[in-house]
Amino acid sequence: MTLEQILTIEAIVLHGSFKAAADHLHKSQPSISMAIKKLEEEYQLTLFSRDEYRPTLTNEGRIFYEKARSVLKEFRELEITARQMTKGEEVELRISIDAVSPVSVILKFLKRFFATHPNTKLMLSFEVLNGTLERLIDGEVDFAITPMSETDQAFETIHLTTTQLIPVMKADLVKTKKLTDSVLRDYNQIILADSARRLTKATTGVLEGGKSITLSEISFKKEMILQGLGWGGLPLEMVKNELSKKILIPIKTSLIKERTMHIYLVRDQRKAMGPVARELWNKMSGELVKR
Repeated sequence: MTLEQILTIEAIVLHGSFKAAADHLHKSQPSISMAIKKLEEEYQLTLFSRDEYRPTLTNEGRIFYEKARSVLKEFRELEITARQMTKGEEVELRISIDAVSPVSVILKFLKRFFATHPNTKLMLSFEVLNGTLERLIDGEVDFAITPMSETDQAFETIHLTTTQLIPVMKADLVKTKKLTDSVLRDYNQIILADSARRLTKATTGVLEGGKSITLSEISFKKEMILQGLGWGGLPLEMVKNELSKKILIPIKTSLIKERTMHIYLVRDQRKAMGPVARELWNKMSGELVKR
C-alpha cells in the first residue's frame, strides 16, 4: 500500500469518477485504474463497485476509506508542519467561507493581508452550512468562516461580524397585495443545499409544506430569483442594488422574515499555527467591520 494509492481513492470519491480523479491528479485514467486494481489485489478487497455509471464504494471500501481519511489528515498536518519548519512562513493557507458570509468585506481584508505575505498562497473554497466546518474538521482547511458556531472544545472561535439574510422575490411575480405564508407556498422556494459530504446536512429558513428547488451555488440562487423562478433568502449585500431599484422586494410573513446571522472565524486549536496564520487570526478579528 502506498500514499499515492490512498490519494487516488480519495480523488475518485471526491470527484466522482476515475476520469475526474485522473484529471485532478494530472495522471492518465489507466494509471488510476491500475493503482486501485493493484491495491485491491494486494489485500483481496473490492473497494469500488463498477456496476453503475459512476464508481461507488463497496461496504468494505467505505470502511477502508474512513481509515484512509484519518491517515491523509495526519499526513497533511505533518507536511504543513515540515514546510513551516523549513521555510518559516507557511507555503499556503486554506480557508473555507460560507456562502452567506459578507464575502466582499472578507475578500477586501484578505487582499490587503496577502499583499503583505506574497510567499504564502491563499486557497479559498466556498461552502454551505455544515460543509464549511466539515472542511475544517477533516483537516482540509486551516480556518473556517461560518455562521455555524462550533461548540466542540477542540475548536477556537472568534466572532467576526454579522450579515443580514433577506428573503426576496421578483417584484412582478407578486400577484396579491399581501404576501402570506400560504401565498408563498404556491411559489418555489430556492434553497441552497448543505455542502457537507459526511456531517448531517442542515437546513435554515425553509418554509414547511411549500414547493422548493434545491441547488448548490448562491450565484445561481440569485439568478433564479431574478428570473422569477421562485423566492429565497440572500445576503443583503448581494441584493442591495436590486432592492433599491425595486427589481426585487423583501418578504415578511409570520414565518419568513429577515434574519441576522453571526459570522465566526473558527480554527482547530490542536493544530499549531505558523506565523502567517497567527497574524491573520489576530488581524482578522480586529479589522473586519462589526455590523
